[in-house]
Amino acid sequence: MRLRTINAPSMAQAMELVRREFGDDAIIVSTEENDTGIKVVVALEEIEVDAPDFGAVEGDSFGMEDGRDPVDAVHEALLLHGLPNQLLERLVDASFIVGADDPKEALIGALRQVFDFYPLSERRFNQPVILMGAPGAGKTVTVAKLAARAVFSQRKVRVITTDTVRAGGIEQLDAFARLMKIPLHTAETDRQLTQVIQAAAPDELVLVDTPGINPYSARDLGELSSLFKAAPMEAILVMAAGGDVVDSMEQSKQFAQVGCTRIIATRLDMVQRLGGILAAAYAGRLPFCDCSVTPAVHDGLIQLDPSKLASLLMPESSPALNAKSVTQGLRQ
Repeated sequence: MRLRTINAPSMAQAMELVRREFGDDAIIVSTEENDTGIKVVVALEEIEVDAPDFGAVEGDSFGMEDGRDPVDAVHEALLLHGLPNQLLERLVDASFIVGADDPKEALIGALRQVFDFYPLSERRFNQPVILMGAPGAGKTVTVAKLAARAVFSQRKVRVITTDTVRAGGIEQLDAFARLMKIPLHTAETDRQLTQVIQAAAPDELVLVDTPGINPYSARDLGELSSLFKAAPMEAILVMAAGGDVVDSMEQSKQFAQVGCTRIIATRLDMVQRLGGILAAAYAGRLPFCDCSVTPAVHDGLIQLDPSKLASLLMPESSPALNAKSVTQGLRQ
């Protein structure tokens, strides 16, 4: 006996999906209301059929060399990443609905259904960008990478740091700025930040670095919110991959409440389980944009899409990730 889960906006639509996919003999184990509508669990009886032996068939096996169902392969791959149960069920259900014969294609389709992807492009920036995150997430390096991308595209860029208290905070970003031959501006208060932003040229890309904060501290969140309200800006959450799933979910919700609208994943070369970063995007309802594989500024940022994310979740060869293999895989 095998179990399958169907999600639909209403019971009538769920029943229609059950009849269409499994036939009238499907056994309904349970029904449950959730945030997206109705979840129906269906039991399927596995029937062994003696098939005629036509001999070995050469050619493409559509990713099923070991005889596994593509949905089962997706399920097995995702289990290794430690996703929360609700997200795991949604992705597995979505991979089933995709109906692809290849497990990776099923996963790509599932990711496209469950997550949003909105890559960054400096040419489309029409307002300043402020990066937020916990200490050590990689915000300063990400600002440097975004600035380098703009410089290489021959666009004017204004880098502002509000991280004036942490030891070495200004020095690190100033070193990056001097290498790119651009000035570094500082702002200790929201009023100063407003003034520095307003002084930027109309065609200038404005990037704002912020100090790492404790997302569970009301005081830290309040100070960050004040900075965000200093001028019309887009707030982007920078989060290191590999964090605890529950903490990642709770932190993303806190930053989303402050105003974050997208998420950048960092340190992808240092982890083998991506459940935390996926759970963060899911819980905070934050579209994926770019990702940072290494702390080296010259490696830049890589735009994340369903295909590249699927390659990280379901490596074709060794599950071990390293800076070189991840960077090469994502840039393909």
